[in-house]
Amino acid sequence: MVGVENGPLFRMDLDGVCEAVVATFLRTHGYTDTLAAFEREGGRTSASSSCAYEQVPRDLRTLVELAASHAMTQSMQHATLEEAPASALVEAASPVDYVLAATYDHLHTSNILSVTPATYPGVEGPCVATTGADRRVVFVDVSSGDVVGILEPSMPGHPRRMGHEAAVLDLSQHPQHPTYVLTAGMDGRVVQWDLRHDRPVHELRDHSRFVVRVLHSDDGRFMATAGYDKRIHLYAVEVHNEPPVYTHMHTLALATNPEALVFVRGPATPCEAPWEQDERTWLVYTARDRATLHYVALPTSCIGGTPDWTVLEYGTNADPNDPHTSYSLLHLTLHPSGRYVAAQTGELGTSDRLDGPSPTLPRILLMPLFSARRHATLWTSAPVSAFASPRHAWMPRGDAVWVTGEDGVLRLVALDGTERASVRCHGGMAEPASGRAGAALAAAAWRSGGNTVIKGVAVLADHRVASCGFDRTVRILRSL
Repeated sequence: MVGVENGPLFRMDLDGVCEAVVATFLRTHGYTDTLAAFEREGGRTSASSSCAYEQVPRDLRTLVELAASHAMTQSMQHATLEEAPASALVEAASPVDYVLAATYDHLHTSNILSVTPATYPGVEGPCVATTGADRRVVFVDVSSGDVVGILEPSMPGHPRRMGHEAAVLDLSQHPQHPTYVLTAGMDGRVVQWDLRHDRPVHELRDHSRFVVRVLHSDDGRFMATAGYDKRIHLYAVEVHNEPPVYTHMHTLALATNPEALVFVRGPATPCEAPWEQDERTWLVYTARDRATLHYVALPTSCIGGTPDWTVLEYGTNADPNDPHTSYSLLHLTLHPSGRYVAAQTGELGTSDRLDGPSPTLPRILLMPLFSARRHATLWTSAPVSAFASPRHAWMPRGDAVWVTGEDGVLRLVALDGTERASVRCHGGMAEPASGRAGAALAAAAWRSGGNTVIKGVAVLADHRVASCGFDRTVRILRSL
């Protein structure tokens, strides 16, 4: 019997789901005679048995897990973001057509590594900030396509030479002081910039290797950095100062490299029931070769709560009692409802080639805060390799999510796992190719210039979508 953790499984869905799962298992394992007998008995055909399950790994347990996720999302189609209880999400998205609205191919002289929604002094509309391997950060007015700001190292010989001396990997804008941003680089530095003058004003050098993540909490009181020296540093932020002052508070030493960070608001002491107590800020992080969400209790004035700096661990396997690790959690976001952490997976041992026998298809696991029991497993059809980490960005209502891929296609995936939009926006291939030959062509393209790899995606305040790729472009999508 297929089960769902947080909701009933309708009988009307169960028969079709189970038959599709069994047929897929028989077909993909070559049990042709058994499949033919099964289809004759059930009055089904190979065509009717074909479904989205064909896109996922072939073990039966994974197929059952996907079927449970599909059935669960159908059971909560009519909930809304405002009305949804803790056991529900939001209604599924309707199909939407997206078109390429703009291309910016003049921002960087080398690979673009991230794209982030941003504001910039004197610009009223939405902007994006991009970081690149050329050590630059570029701010673009999305409405006009104009470059409005460039952050780059001060000139050699300058008495206060600051800025990055290697690729810039990440950016975070202070929520209360948006004229200041922090950037993280492969030189191990975190640099604070003043956007009114496009100049660096301070540096943090607590990491000894690549700094891959930098992030402010929503209230601006905390900041965290993650580096490939297997360290996470946490800072208190003096928000009444200008520029904001960062005071180092705590260091987490990990066994493997950290991969993702997200701040959440939660109870002073987590419990199973919905909390009715003082809240505090928690940092959630993931690490390479680990399938665990780690919650770090940040300092609070609450009396009797979980001690400061306590780290709570929650596994993300489909079976909460299964400690086996077969994937890493490479990207984290907070679902727009604020009730779920969305963790995007990357399989262990993933090939660095897209033309291998079975490209990895990442999942997005929706995990209720402070829980080891999945609420949903959202499968994507975006192929990835070990060449670049997958990324995702939620639509504001939380009903669908954009996911990156290494085949040049940006996909919008709804909560029921269906693909609501698919836009080829990066790379040199005019039309998507299918099958092993198509995968080989995509692999050859990024090996020769990286031009089909989508490195980042962001949803802007006006619902336009920005993506960046190794073809050194930023693409802006809009709905029709």
